[in-house]
Amino acid sequence: MENKDFTLTIKTVWLLVASTFLFTVIAFFAAVYQWEYKQIFTTLSLMMFFASWVIIFNDMVQHKIYNKPFWMLSMFTLPHLSIFFYTIQRNKLLRLGQKLAS
Repeated sequence: MENKDFTLTIKTVWLLVASTFLFTVIAFFAAVYQWEYKQIFTTLSLMMFFASWVIIFNDMVQHKIYNKPFWMLSMFTLPHLSIFFYTIQRNKLLRLGQKLAS
């Protein structure tokens, strides 16, 4: 039986995804309002985004998911949205991928 879990726990992945969105919004407002430390928020946003992107992309490569080419392409075209929606739909995609593989 293959392992269906992320390398990290699902709560950790959700924390990374949520912090990515939070720091991105804060960095946006910091840039608009010319806050003094806007580079810190931008750097934190990019670090969280890169970490969550790598973890989710690795999960996509390792598991049989439904419509894998679409999800892989969306990771490159709409990365912020795709990491959020993939995390929501992950269990359903794994079940559908297993059904089609059987």
